[in-house]
Amino acid sequence: MKVKEAMQKVNFLLSDKSLQFGPEYGQRIEVLRDLRYIDGNNTVQLKGRVACEISTNELIITELIFENVFSEMQPSEIAALLSCMVFQEKRCSQPSLLPSLEKGVEQIKAVAEKIGKLQKECGLTEPVEDYIEGFRFGLVEVTHKWASGMPFSEITSLTDVSEGIIVRTIQRLNETLRDVRNAARLVGEPVLCQKMEDASTLIKRDIVFAASLYTQ
Repeated sequence: MKVKEAMQKVNFLLSDKSLQFGPEYGQRIEVLRDLRYIDGNNTVQLKGRVACEISTNELIITELIFENVFSEMQPSEIAALLSCMVFQEKRCSQPSLLPSLEKGVEQIKAVAEKIGKLQKECGLTEPVEDYIEGFRFGLVEVTHKWASGMPFSEITSLTDVSEGIIVRTIQRLNETLRDVRNAARLVGEPVLCQKMEDASTLIKRDIVFAASLYTQ
């Protein structure tokens, strides 16, 4: 979503046409103001422009960028951790994570908790725990191994998640990596931008991005 489209959406949300949704939208506008995505006049700020580059989980990914959570990570680690933004299975085997990945998981959960609490303070009804649990880390190990060069036939043995879901998750992850790359370019972060390019290159290979029945 571009800035113009974002502003059109904001203007609609503040118009008479959306009065039936007024309370919730007003609460979400308050969240955006508190996070400095828009100012008191509903003018989109830098963080808002960055969020417009992100197609999924805009708030938390933007906060992760501005809090420099990825600054010390390797591209393979970033790819692995961002898999939680696109993986949707509620139940799967527990991954075995390296200390650096465990630290990253806790950092993401901490940012999610901050956003969840703010949303509650602004009147939204979603429990903080539910918001945090919406980010699922079941394929972090699998994605990290894939980005590190492990063959697909071997990563499938690391989880009970089906092959098709693994493929689709990694494909969607590549879209998220491109979004973060564009956001990094917007805020003038060439190092992060390059890391996103490298992460995309690492996961975009072999059967996962070949035409197959998994993607039909």
